[in-house]
Amino acid sequence: MKKKILCIDDSLTSLILLEYALSAEGYEIYTAKSVNEAKNIINNHIPDLILLDLSMPEISGYDFLRMRKELNIENVKIFIISAHGSEESIELTKSFGVTDYILKPLRIDELSGKIRNLFESGETDTKI
Repeated sequence: MKKKILCIDDSLTSLILLEYALSAEGYEIYTAKSVNEAKNIINNHIPDLILLDLSMPEISGYDFLRMRKELNIENVKIFIISAHGSEESIELTKSFGVTDYILKPLRIDELSGKIRNLFESGETDTKI
């Protein structure tokens, strides 16, 4: 069965790139331009991995991380994909139990390798 990846980013360009590259790797990709869209997708399809941008209008990625329990996705792995690499951002996301923090501009080969390693190892510990 294909692994499901939910990509949440307000940038349509980023979503198109992620969908194209990761579906070519054999993953089932869902995309959301907002946290509200993501919540609707999660209600129908619990992903195996979430790729999350932090800076989004209305509801931020940080707010999404705070919703994990109510969305029943506490055990879903999350990779942060953000242009903000401050120590404060990284530490805050660590406290939410994210699996990895990847800086933009995104290198698809690096991301693909990290996703492949995650799914092949079945790793459950936070790796930041």
